[in-house]
Amino acid sequence: MIPLRRSLLTLALGLCLVLPSAAQNLPQAKPESVGMSSERLARLSATMKRAVDEGRAPGIVTLVARSGKVVHHESFGHLDRERSVPMPRDAIFRIASMTKAITTVAAVMLMEEGRLLLDDPVSKFIPSFEKTTVLAPATAAGGEPTSAPARRAITIRHLLTQTAGISYGTGALEAPYKAANVYMWYFADKDEPIAASIDRLAALPFEGQPGERYVYGFATDILGVVVEKASGLSLDEFFRTRIFQPLKMTDSSFYVPAD
Repeated sequence: MIPLRRSLLTLALGLCLVLPSAAQNLPQAKPESVGMSSERLARLSATMKRAVDEGRAPGIVTLVARSGKVVHHESFGHLDRERSVPMPRDAIFRIASMTKAITTVAAVMLMEEGRLLLDDPVSKFIPSFEKTTVLAPATAAGGEPTSAPARRAITIRHLLTQTAGISYGTGALEAPYKAANVYMWYFADKDEPIAASIDRLAALPFEGQPGERYVYGFATDILGVVVEKASGLSLDEFFRTRIFQPLKMTDSSFYVPAD
């Protein structure tokens, strides 16, 4: 995988932005010189163009590289369709839940340093998770949710594998999650640190029992707070100093810098 030199991130699970300009620092090559097919890459271009022409996407950037050489880098459609601004090849994109990969890298780095273990309970780092509850199966659709104690502690392993039983607060959980201001995945508009939101989340019932099934939701946001507690750094500082700077991802940030 080619490190992206210019990317922008927002919170552990929230919106991320990426500038795919790695190609500017890599040599260009003919596809066949690295074992790839010009004819099949042309199919990729045609498919992306068709997606734009049919209105399924306003604009797209594609980048394919192999053996450290770029063999395909194209843009399609518009950056701003309403203003007819063409899509540049170094456009900014949100990468959304692909931030999970970066937060996971941070957690694994801390494991390598002995600061956390896969089977550590989350409550070791976030005490509010010591006793959690789970939505009772008998809760009627649209009714007031009832809860029961979780049968086991949530661990780091559960967070990494999305088996903590924690959703984004949909279905029967929607009302209490909205009331606690932790509904769904967007955090960038909050005026508080993510740890405060996660503490409120801990007091709410979760969708499933820890370790029993896959539930996609806030697990990686919680892992981001674990990274903060285990490292003594804010998540943005850890990303910047331990991941982005060593990889020369010099424009990476939670928000687009003014300059």
